[in-house]
Amino acid sequence: MKFSLPDKIPLKEIQKWDFFSVLLMALVFMRVFMDRSGLGAIVGIALLGGFFFLLVFKLKIPKYLLLYSSLFFLLVGYAFFNAVALHGEPFFTFRGVIRYFSYFAIFILAYYSKVSFKQIFNLYTLIVLIQSLLAIYQFLILGMARPSGTFINSNHFSYFLVPYFSILLIVYKRYLPALFVFLLSAFLGGMGGVISLILVVFLFLSHYAKRWQKIVAIFMFPIFMVGAGFLMQNRVKELTDVTSISERLAENQAGGGSSLVWRIVTWKLMYDELLEKDGLYTGMGLEYASLVSPYFLESSIREPHNDYVRILLEFGLFGFGLFLFALFYGLNRVKKNADKQQSPFYYAIYAALAAIFLGMIVGNIVVLSTLWWLLLTIIAIMHKEDKLKESKVID
Repeated sequence: MKFSLPDKIPLKEIQKWDFFSVLLMALVFMRVFMDRSGLGAIVGIALLGGFFFLLVFKLKIPKYLLLYSSLFFLLVGYAFFNAVALHGEPFFTFRGVIRYFSYFAIFILAYYSKVSFKQIFNLYTLIVLIQSLLAIYQFLILGMARPSGTFINSNHFSYFLVPYFSILLIVYKRYLPALFVFLLSAFLGGMGGVISLILVVFLFLSHYAKRWQKIVAIFMFPIFMVGAGFLMQNRVKELTDVTSISERLAENQAGGGSSLVWRIVTWKLMYDELLEKDGLYTGMGLEYASLVSPYFLESSIREPHNDYVRILLEFGLFGFGLFLFALFYGLNRVKKNADKQQSPFYYAIYAALAAIFLGMIVGNIVVLSTLWWLLLTIIAIMHKEDKLKESKVID
């Protein structure tokens, strides 16, 4: 027999553990620690298999969630068939289908689990601690200049820290641990991650900080920046060649410069290729901008490092417009909930999402399953707890 969210079960019931909740936590944990091994897709397939099994025998997806996600399914399905029809590579294209559908599946599984916000945050803390120790070991013992733990690279680790930093700072007000997380991100060398964390700090100061905290922040911020600058001095030195951007753009020369210069020139080359292949309106299909696709971009041997460019390449202008609408709609809804309920939990998620959307300008974040699995689990649990509180008030 299928069931919907049990509205009349007291909120304390979600604190109780069951096999389903343990399985959810295990999948999220395993996804992070299999990232670098390249076996993350196996965990994704296992998740989808379990999800569809439960969907047949136990779960019943609420109609409003199906309505909100219908455009998502249509867009991914369109990009899948577009890639198959244009390039005849359904195997590699299906990789993207598994990834994006796993985001929806993990949300629904978390929505029906009995895992609480505190429990998932404790798991998050455990993962961050283990990954931090691994990164320090890689730096000190293995001599890695940019350690990444079990993540594919240090940028992925940096973005993974953004929601954790936001919750520490805004929900739990743990300022010293938050400072350590900020410095850890700088130590990892991810410029986009550090910029994202700085945005979280500004949003915290503008909305939740008291006057004395704002005054202290004025004096502390230079210390933050000096510490970050020291840890990232090699990355900062790379930016000295930004003056060559116009010359490189004119010569279509992407390689050889700093990561920022490479990105800017590569984005132009990718856009030019999209126009040349008449893909501006329709897109070139799912996984077109993926490094492992056999029909990968001719303009670069790497991925775009810009999710907005990536969506434009794969989904075209129509999909790009829907993507922007979804981002702003979701961000606006979370902000309204934060203001309406005066909830630091919702505001922390709002700050994290805003920071991640900013980081998407220079990062491959939309395909970072390790981040989205955990973040969407947290959002689903918050949504579930809200539903249970509403039903308790009505009763």
